[in-house]
Amino acid sequence: ARSGAAGLLVTGREKTRGDAVAAELSRLGTPTLFVAADLGDPETPALLAQACIERFGRIDGLVNAAGLTDRASFLDASPEDWAALFAVNARAPFFLMQAAIADMRKRGQGGAIVNILSINAHCGSPELAVYSATKGALATLTKNAANAHRFDRIRVNGINVGWTDTPAERVMQAQTL
Repeated sequence: ARSGAAGLLVTGREKTRGDAVAAELSRLGTPTLFVAADLGDPETPALLAQACIERFGRIDGLVNAAGLTDRASFLDASPEDWAALFAVNARAPFFLMQAAIADMRKRGQGGAIVNILSINAHCGSPELAVYSATKGALATLTKNAANAHRFDRIRVNGINVGWTDTPAERVMQAQTL
């Protein structure tokens, strides 16, 4: 917002929190639209892209920061764990990138995409087998999109972050450790 963004679309499952974030960003001078959505729903990426284009006229950048960190090891992971984690951590970012890249290419202006990865894509942890696989998939998708769209002037990068101290993560750590 402080760097001069013309507009931002923010999404999340929690409307109250999302509305507060949008209000703060708007207060800083950037028009912000919050859309309550579940990235586990396969229709959500297209709806978010459409909402952004309808409100702001285009997509110049995308940050894929949503992620599920549910624990599931090789021995206790269920098909439901696999599906839920891959839906949010790999499928949703793929289809959000697809929509953003399509809009960027149509306008011929280029753009930037940042995917939030995880060091677990490279090393994993026993209770993070499925999560690590999702982040490995996103890392590969990031490299592929960067290579495929470099001549479209679309930069696609990933940031490997470590553990982040959030209230939800503290609860998860307490249950796991």
